[in-house]
Amino acid sequence: MDAVSRLRSALSVGNKTSVRSDRLVDRLCSKTGLHRNEVINGLRELRDTGEVCCKDWHRGEPIGRVELLIQQVRSPCEEVWIGVMHDMGVDPADQEVLIALSDKVEGLAVDDMKRLLSGLLTLRKDLPQLNGQSRYLVSAKYLLGSSKLLDALPSPLLRKFGINLDPLIGPPSYIITAGPSSPACVVLVENPQAMEAALQTQIGSKIAWIATFGYGLSRSGNEYGGQLASLIEGGNRLTALVRQGTPPPIEHLLQHSEIYFWGDFDREGFQIYWRLRSKISQLRLSGLYHPMRAMIESTDNHHAYNDLVSKPNQNTWQCSDMNVQKLLDLCESRAVDQESVSFADIEKYAALPYSH
Repeated sequence: MDAVSRLRSALSVGNKTSVRSDRLVDRLCSKTGLHRNEVINGLRELRDTGEVCCKDWHRGEPIGRVELLIQQVRSPCEEVWIGVMHDMGVDPADQEVLIALSDKVEGLAVDDMKRLLSGLLTLRKDLPQLNGQSRYLVSAKYLLGSSKLLDALPSPLLRKFGINLDPLIGPPSYIITAGPSSPACVVLVENPQAMEAALQTQIGSKIAWIATFGYGLSRSGNEYGGQLASLIEGGNRLTALVRQGTPPPIEHLLQHSEIYFWGDFDREGFQIYWRLRSKISQLRLSGLYHPMRAMIESTDNHHAYNDLVSKPNQNTWQCSDMNVQKLLDLCESRAVDQESVSFADIEKYAALPYSH
């Protein structure tokens, strides 16, 4: 169902002839799950067709009483969904909210619609007792045995219905750590494969290392660093899996005064670094960028951005830090992966920051 159809459906519930303009856009966002801009653009289309009338408008929002002249033609699925809600005795105010789920339940058998609706009603009632539980386990328990169904439903709409997902927790955020109890420095590693190589060197056990782990997330090799950035940016509760040694807790490692980032020498690698630095202010680039820079400048061991090297869509970007921008200029068209760094260079540079 497109945005305008969703708005027609939401505005026509109850066969009202007018509505208040006060916070109308916000109310429609909650009912439909649409973005604010989508609602404003949709109202403009309905105004142009004469289905929504209001004397005054400001920045796309109506001011004053809004007259409704909507001739709603409901889809077969909407009619069935409305019938299910009516048969199950759902309150009219709740029906007005849940009508927007009609496009989500399309394709479900009527019995499954009833089971889903019953699950939502029960979940709303039980939610105060579910604080701190996994939303995947809650989803599987209440909604048709599916762990992913709760995430598939629009969260603004669920909140309007009375199901606020904030007290539930997301997937476990695992990362790998290694190193001694009192490391001289900490290195955030974009790819676990590079960390494994580092741990095979003489210096590997003297430094604390942190890498992402794909459990519960994507296992695609070119997404590990992005996962690490997203986890730290989002303030996720991180669970460390110790690969080797006795490293301090993850919260202590991330506060270390000497903490460096080591990723690929490419556009995305530096973007991950920049994202991480916004949350870890003392973060610097690792000295391991020196041998990678030398590869781009002085050897044939580098590559272009294309499908063959799993880098078809790395976009160019500009950094406000001129030192980072200089490195971006070097990898504008050619790149080097961090796995290219030799054991000898890992031992030489891993404990040092990059010097511009």
